[in-house]
Amino acid sequence: MTSFKKIKSERKDKEINQIYFRMKEQNNDKKFCNSALSTFNLINKFHSSLQSNELFKSMKIKDCYTLTLANAIIDKLSSERVIAGKGNSLPEKFYDETAETLLQEDSDKELIIIYLKQLANVMKQGGIIIFKDKAAVVSESFQDRDSLYFRLLQSFWNETEWSDIFPSSPEAAVKLYENRNTFAELIQGFYTEVSVEDFSNDFFEMTEIAERNDYFMISFLDFYLIAWLRNFGIIDYSSKTNTEIIYLSIHDYGRDILRKLV
Repeated sequence: MTSFKKIKSERKDKEINQIYFRMKEQNNDKKFCNSALSTFNLINKFHSSLQSNELFKSMKIKDCYTLTLANAIIDKLSSERVIAGKGNSLPEKFYDETAETLLQEDSDKELIIIYLKQLANVMKQGGIIIFKDKAAVVSESFQDRDSLYFRLLQSFWNETEWSDIFPSSPEAAVKLYENRNTFAELIQGFYTEVSVEDFSNDFFEMTEIAERNDYFMISFLDFYLIAWLRNFGIIDYSSKTNTEIIYLSIHDYGRDILRKLV
């Protein structure tokens, strides 16, 4: 496999283009079109957030964002009675109020709510959130952050239907889940920084789940799986001067954690 890193002036496709969200059989489905464009806008917003210096600070596992999100959910469910809706869905008010507690100066509430909804789904499918008389409750108390962390990671990696938490392309989510261990093995092999684009292309070449330079799939992989491994503190993003390219690196302890998963 060969990777080619391009500086900003050399790249033909510096940004995600709406053409990569093109519709095929659903061309006349306005609801589908609106959903796809909404996803496009969210991914663009996510990529813009990567320019924040805060995002590039090294994150220790015990301080990882997944635990911050999980503790906010647990605190909310422990402090009030939250009645679930159809399909045991938590009300929008729950997510809105929980997101408010996590807002910082440069944070984006819409992205926080997305993360909260994804993690709540992980917690439900992993049995951390259960339902009694229609009320959502936490199934157990966690004595330390390590035990909660590994419970969440196990649920995310092995117990959650990724098509439920990566909804912009359920088919792609299923393929990604089926090849998740290949992803973990590939990222473990990098001992230096690698660009998101180059890593994604190498992954697609290994698994054949997408063509090289498929920018919808690169963005899908980045916005969902890579972002969540960053939330778990396993990998970090970085950038360099005079380039818009985002790079990945894996922590030594992140490599050890992934070895345990696969």
